[in-house]
Amino acid sequence: MQRVNILLGGPKSEYPDELLNDPSSLPGPWIGADRGNVYLISKGITPKMAIGDFDSSSNKEKAEIKASISEVKKYPPEKDDTDAQLTILAAHQKYPAEEYCIYGATGGRIDHFLANLYLPYDPRFADFYDKMYYKSATNTIRFYKPGEHQVSHEKGMKYVAFVHLGPVKNLNIKDAKYTLTNYTADHAVSWASNEFIKPTIDFSFESGVVAVIQSKDKASN
Repeated sequence: MQRVNILLGGPKSEYPDELLNDPSSLPGPWIGADRGNVYLISKGITPKMAIGDFDSSSNKEKAEIKASISEVKKYPPEKDDTDAQLTILAAHQKYPAEEYCIYGATGGRIDHFLANLYLPYDPRFADFYDKMYYKSATNTIRFYKPGEHQVSHEKGMKYVAFVHLGPVKNLNIKDAKYTLTNYTADHAVSWASNEFIKPTIDFSFESGVVAVIQSKDKASN
C-alpha cells in the first residue's frame, strides 16, 4: 500500500487546506483517533478504524462513531500510551504502507506535540518512523535514519529546519542557504530558519535521528 492517512486529535485550526476542503480526494484509507473520526464522517469518509479513549467525544459523537465505523478500539483514559501512539501503531500493524500521512499531530497541547515528535525513540516505531509524515497548515515534518538524503522543497513552505532530536554524529547540510560540515553533538539542536536555494537540499549523518521541518509563517488576520 502506498499511503495511509491518519487524523489525530489536534485542533481544526491547524488543518491544511487539503484536509479542510476535500479530504475524500486524498489517496489511501483513513484511520481516526477519538474525535478525528467525527470530522472524517462529516466529510463523507468512513475510517477503516477508530481508536482512542474517546474521553473528548460526546455521547452523541460516540454513538455516531460506533454506528458508522466497523472497527472501533476503545481504551481506558488511564493508560500508558497516548491516542496518537495507539492509532499510528494500529495503522502500521494492519495497513503496511510506504507513507503514513498524519494530520493533527503538531497543534494544540505542547506535551502531546512533543510526545509525537519523539516517537522515533520508541522502539515500537523503530522500523517505520522514517515513513511517518506530519502535516499541518504551516508545518511538515519527516524523520530520517542515518545515511545520505535529499529533501525536496515543498510548495508554499519558506523555511527548512534540520533538527537532531538527540545526539548526532557528522551531520552535513549541503546546497542550502546555510551549510553545515561534520557536526557532532551529544544533545539535541534545532538548526532553524534555513532556506532552499535550489529545488533540493542534500544532507547526511552517521548516527542519531534527524527531523526535517518545512514551515511558513501563519497568515496574519
